[in-house]
Amino acid sequence: QDFLGLHYPVGGKASGKQVIISGNTEGFVRKWLCQLDSPTAMERVSLAFALTLRHKIGGPLLSLPLLWFSLRCISVVLTTALGTNTDVSIPMENYITIIALAFYCGHSKKQSTPVTIKRGVLTQTQQQTPLLLKKTPSHSNDIFQDTTVVLESSSEDILSFDDDHSTIAGEDSESEDGSYREMELLDKSCHYLSSPLPLHPDNGGLSCWSKPDHQLFMVRSETYLANRVKAPSAPAPFPCRGVDVWITDNAERNISRHPSILGGRLSQEIGSGTFIVNFLLPFGNLVAYFSVPPLEDMPPNIAIVWEKFIHGDQQYRDGKLKLLPVVVDGPWIVRKAVGPGTSPAMLGRDLPLQYYFNQPSEARKGIYEVDVLISASRIARGILNVVKGHTKSLTIAFAFIIEAAEQAELPETVLCAFQVHSLNLENCPQLPQYIE
Repeated sequence: QDFLGLHYPVGGKASGKQVIISGNTEGFVRKWLCQLDSPTAMERVSLAFALTLRHKIGGPLLSLPLLWFSLRCISVVLTTALGTNTDVSIPMENYITIIALAFYCGHSKKQSTPVTIKRGVLTQTQQQTPLLLKKTPSHSNDIFQDTTVVLESSSEDILSFDDDHSTIAGEDSESEDGSYREMELLDKSCHYLSSPLPLHPDNGGLSCWSKPDHQLFMVRSETYLANRVKAPSAPAPFPCRGVDVWITDNAERNISRHPSILGGRLSQEIGSGTFIVNFLLPFGNLVAYFSVPPLEDMPPNIAIVWEKFIHGDQQYRDGKLKLLPVVVDGPWIVRKAVGPGTSPAMLGRDLPLQYYFNQPSEARKGIYEVDVLISASRIARGILNVVKGHTKSLTIAFAFIIEAAEQAELPETVLCAFQVHSLNLENCPQLPQYIE
């Protein structure tokens, strides 16, 4: 990390002791890259090269061709300068000794004491092992109720870090005073956002969600078929239950099966079920949850389009579900990338959609999940890269609309909506691994 400058701010001065608790370098670097607008190809190559040099095995292996190449360059320079054929080399036994010494130094590097976090108490362990969430069988027939989550590990280790993940400038890491400060910093490093995200204005109005003003969204008016006039939407009939942002290397499909979503309270539906929109992003999942009211409590125009939507086939659904994003507050470049917020996008025409619908029964309420594969579209990825670089200074609202094409379905109304404020991606929680 010293090599990459990860422990120093832009000003160049040391920011004090920092404890990196993640043993997964790739995951840490991926979070670090979330702070960049759009890493260039050269930045990615440089980062990968630097990480390889820092690796205790990759570094010595890479030194083999580097050492050979360096000697060849010296030979060429001397040959050109002296005018005679000059060959610079190292005896084989010395060469092998150097490489063996590099491996020995890499493996024998002194490590600081790993720690385990259990109920706020730090205990010593030896190595880090991944945590898995395993769903144990429930005695209830309702697969969404009373889900038991078990933490499994091949040893007692929960969390550890070594010298490569913790550096202390000018201090003895084993001093008693340093231990207390290490515990304080470790506690701060563990501060992740909750699941779901806090409701605005909690958390100081940062990295939270709220219900947007329904009049932000222009939809088809009652006379749209005659004059093509749009009007502000009526209030959304599906209230938002919460919003999750999960960081993961492989975005989770059919995320409604996961016991950790919505703080583990997905089964506590309000109404007749939950409508879930799951955005599969290159770096994780953005998931919004909405309560589905009983059909008889919906406005007549909404009840018509909703019933057709949940009973329609893939082609029908793809041609009906629309997304209307509106930048409430944010930089000009984001407004330009997202658009003015007057024309919704037909999701199924631009992006692959997958539907995981479980109709309600006597044992459980309905789950209606729509997965939106953002990574499958080059244009969508480009817009996302612009937005991702400015999330900390951005307030953006999303509305989902089922298109009204007949007079009985008008006026068109926003089905559900949510709004995200000043999202800090590096504080978003990791999605736990889950074995069904």
